[in-house]
Amino acid sequence: MLNLVLAAGRPSKELGVLVPPRSNKVLLRVLGRPVLYYPVSGVYQANRSTVLVVYRSEEDAVPREASSALEPPVEFVEQEAGETVRDALLAARKAIDATDYFLLSFGDIVLDAEAYAKVVNAHLEESPDATILVAPVEPHNVENYGFVSVDENWLVRRVYSTGPRPPEAVYTIAGVYVLPSRVLDYLEKGLNLPEAIQKIAESGRVKAVLWTGTWVDVGYPADLLEAVYQLLSRLRGVAISGKAAVERTAVIEGPVVVEDGAYIDHYAVVKGPAYIGKKSFVGAHSFVRDYVDLEESSRVGSYSEVKFSSIQPYSLMDSKVTVLNSVLGSESIVGIGVTTLNVLPSEEAPPRLREHVVRRGVFEKKMGAVIGYGARVPPYTVLKPGSVFK
Repeated sequence: MLNLVLAAGRPSKELGVLVPPRSNKVLLRVLGRPVLYYPVSGVYQANRSTVLVVYRSEEDAVPREASSALEPPVEFVEQEAGETVRDALLAARKAIDATDYFLLSFGDIVLDAEAYAKVVNAHLEESPDATILVAPVEPHNVENYGFVSVDENWLVRRVYSTGPRPPEAVYTIAGVYVLPSRVLDYLEKGLNLPEAIQKIAESGRVKAVLWTGTWVDVGYPADLLEAVYQLLSRLRGVAISGKAAVERTAVIEGPVVVEDGAYIDHYAVVKGPAYIGKKSFVGAHSFVRDYVDLEESSRVGSYSEVKFSSIQPYSLMDSKVTVLNSVLGSESIVGIGVTTLNVLPSEEAPPRLREHVVRRGVFEKKMGAVIGYGARVPPYTVLKPGSVFK
């Protein structure tokens, strides 16, 4: 069975400000790994064979950076034209035609490896015409995923590829599939992927496998925060690399990971769950707390506070900075005294916003700022909740 991961999708406007030129959203980092690492590792663990990754021709950073960051054996297929999932699959037609079935995943989902194994095992045990992962959630991009209704045996009755959520009980296709190579015949006729799966269901059996665990579709900046939250929630204890330096007056309260070359200065407090990446710096008297992902070679200046945020590689925060519920793009610089506000008025609703319990029975919607790749935020700027700075 062939392994195939699609990594050529365009980012949303909000997420796009974080993506460097000639790169792709699948290279954004979560806990020291590109987003692409999670689906590639998942399909490889479920089906131990080389993983083909489809990337867009002008985004040459994908094969360059992913080759060193991914552990499984990977080969890259260049997509020279087109914008859709259909176009990406057709770009890999030569490899797909050489096999009967292929395990497919989208490259921008963060999902437990167990989910991939469930799909493969169900397909091998029951031998349907196709097998798909479904989840009781509703992603915004229905055109790529689609909804399905199922019967009492979890066989797909109908696939809904566009439009609002249907009135009957349905599930969302969760971006993981075992498909027959003949699905390409339907795509060649102009159908999108959900429509092609509907055709297979009409003439055969499509098995749905329910997944209720971690599933994050990284389509918006808030989804990066969700992925950080989900993965850091699993941490236990404190793991400090022997090649990291933590001053004796610093306080590390787990669960926390501190990677090689990181430096935590005097009187800094890191209160987990938190991830402190390679060669990163946490300045004196700073407070890093509650679901912070501080990526490689990033800097938190002295007397600063960072909470529930994704700090991409090589970003720099000066001293006395407050970053709350925010995403900082790689190579961004945040000047002294900058504050990102994070409490939204009740009438505002940025896309893919998390609700956080702040006291029993009360939910508060929070989102800070999105600071784009290479952006420079002037000293003492106050960024409003949900704002994008580029």
